[in-house]
Formats: sequence, C-alpha cells, structure tokens
Amino acid sequence: MKLIVTIMIGLVAFKSAANQNSNASNSLNTPELTKIKKHYETCVFEKGKLILKNANFRDAMEFAPLACRKELLQAKKYFLDRSIKIEVLDQLVDSIEEGIKIDLANELIATL
Repeated sequence: MKLIVTIMIGLVAFKSAANQNSNASNSLNTPELTKIKKHYETCVFEKGKLILKNANFRDAMEFAPLACRKELLQAKKYFLDRSIKIEVLDQLVDSIEEGIKIDLANELIATL
C-alpha cells in the first residue's frame, strides 16, 4: 500500500514538473513577449548609443541595460502572470538580459 501511495505521489510530482516546463516553453513564443523583448532591445540600443556619445564603451555596456530596467521588469511581470516558478522565471529574464547585452555590444561596435 505504501508503495502505491509513493508511486502516486511521484507521478503527481512528475506531472506537475512537466506542466511547469510546458507552461514555460509555451510562454516563450507569444507575440506579447516578442513585443516586450523588442521594446527592451530598442530602449537598450538607444540608451547605449546615447551613453557612448558622452562616455566610454564600458559605461555604455554597463549602464544602458540599467536605464531600461523598467522594460525588463515588464518581461518578468509577463512570466509571473503565467504562473512560472521563480527559479525558471529568473533564468528566463536573465537570458533575455544577456542576449540583449550581446546584441548591444555588437551594435555599439558597429557605431564606432
């Protein structure tokens, strides 16, 4: 009897984890998230170019993403609204931020 209960609890936990991963992957390909990421990218590029005019490359790379933190928090809110685990949510938001930082470096190098 204990074995059956243990197996049932394991199956429920496995199904819950699978649903969580499914929710995360389904939330990544929506037009709403694409719009949020594009808005964040545009803001970071504009701020980066503006900072680069008045400071150096390192400052532009460091402060442009910080200047657009509000837009990045919109992505976090988007994921929170979809009931994604906090650990997964933080990884997704960090991934968005790192991707934009890489693109920012390429964008700023092109303007030099």
